[in-house]
Amino acid sequence: MAERYDVIIVGAGPGGLACAHELGKSKLSVLVIEKNEIIGPKICAGGLKNLDKNFELPANKIRTFPEEDYTSKYKSYTLKLDKPLRTISRHDLGQYQTALLEEFENIEVRTGVKVKEIKDTQIITSAGNFSFKYLIGADGSNSMVRRHLGLETKSCIGMYYEVPGITENVIWHFNPEDIKAGYIWAFPHLDSTNIGVFFNPEHLSPKIAKKALHDYLDARKIDYSVCKYQAGAISHHYDGCVFGNTFLVGDAAGLALRTNGAGISFAIVSGKEIARKILKPEYKMPELDIILNYKNRQENIFSFIERIEFIQRPTYRMMLNLMKKKWFQKRFGSYF
Repeated sequence: MAERYDVIIVGAGPGGLACAHELGKSKLSVLVIEKNEIIGPKICAGGLKNLDKNFELPANKIRTFPEEDYTSKYKSYTLKLDKPLRTISRHDLGQYQTALLEEFENIEVRTGVKVKEIKDTQIITSAGNFSFKYLIGADGSNSMVRRHLGLETKSCIGMYYEVPGITENVIWHFNPEDIKAGYIWAFPHLDSTNIGVFFNPEHLSPKIAKKALHDYLDARKIDYSVCKYQAGAISHHYDGCVFGNTFLVGDAAGLALRTNGAGISFAIVSGKEIARKILKPEYKMPELDIILNYKNRQENIFSFIERIEFIQRPTYRMMLNLMKKKWFQKRFGSYF
């Protein structure tokens, strides 16, 4: 016989855990299942941009950067941010969010549980069958819940190395000749620096993107020979969050930005909003509307840049100049 829960959340990432926390003070029984044994670790650069100022994060686990360095073959400068960028390892973020759930008696978290099949009111897993009133897919870019709903998925790719040594500056590097509308990033963490390349596989092959990343590292004499190469998909195609008694949050909903891959902030916001929608069906989810408008504004500009290669270099230079303006950052974020 299936165990019964009011809400089942598939995936214990930032969105799933934020959703569970929002449901913690309700009378609903909530089960969070995670396929991995340890909550947190994931292929991710670990940066929170633009919408993170209201998020509670463990002060001893983050780094905060009020400025970003933009570099290219032609021009470099430092941009002061309207809202700071913060970096945190996904392990530390996951463990912090999980610990917050311990105060709630109605929340149960199970790890090492793999979903095999999804039915209308029941999921079949490696740990048995569970029935639900509401199902929430917070299971990332390769979401099984999204596939169950029959939704299309489109993804960009991030490849990176976690390089020993701590740097002090956040760097975004552009080279349209080699990586087209993609970019290379360097995010300093507490005990290492995350350096990688973000690109759209529809416009650039993974082989060329990886070579561009290696060329960047080699040119700066950064030794990555003993570092583990990692790569992951970043889902950006949004088709909605609410589908009857089934909901999607974060990457599973396609809420990551196609412009730069940012997704943690969006996952947390959407997780909270979906929980409020479940508790109060007439709730309009205004915070979700804000991030969707923000996502649409950025991606409408970016789709134009991405499609027409010969304008990429001059357009990037124009965008970098516009990002110096506070009004532009408030409306579009720091873009990258």
